[in-house]
Amino acid sequence: MHTPIAPEALLKQLNWRYAVKKFDPSRRVSAELWSVLEQALILSPSSYGLQPYRFVVITDQSVKDRLPPISWNQPQPRDCSHFVVFASRVGENAGDVDAYVKRIAAVRDVPEASLDGYKKMMLGTVNNMPEEELNH
Repeated sequence: MHTPIAPEALLKQLNWRYAVKKFDPSRRVSAELWSVLEQALILSPSSYGLQPYRFVVITDQSVKDRLPPISWNQPQPRDCSHFVVFASRVGENAGDVDAYVKRIAAVRDVPEASLDGYKKMMLGTVNNMPEEELNH
């Protein structure tokens, strides 16, 4: 059973957040904690569940050492434990919807035809929305 968070507790946590100014490069996010954070990334919500993005996790120090010059000379990309890059897929199309529906059918072990209504709804959006708006 889940205990709901009180509204004032939620606001208190949201008001606490801040941008990290400096990381201690000798400290690392534990594998156990990273696993949970990575799952949160994978489960992040998106329109229809299409997830038109990918993320790349950079932990290789030699790669992170090259990031400050392209990050306004900030040390955080170099000194952090895990650097996450989000990449947005542009130009979503009917093929993306079709692949997604096939994947849902396979994972749920249901006939693709049972998802026709959902597929039609997604295609209505993807096919009728201006590309610039769709990419946003």
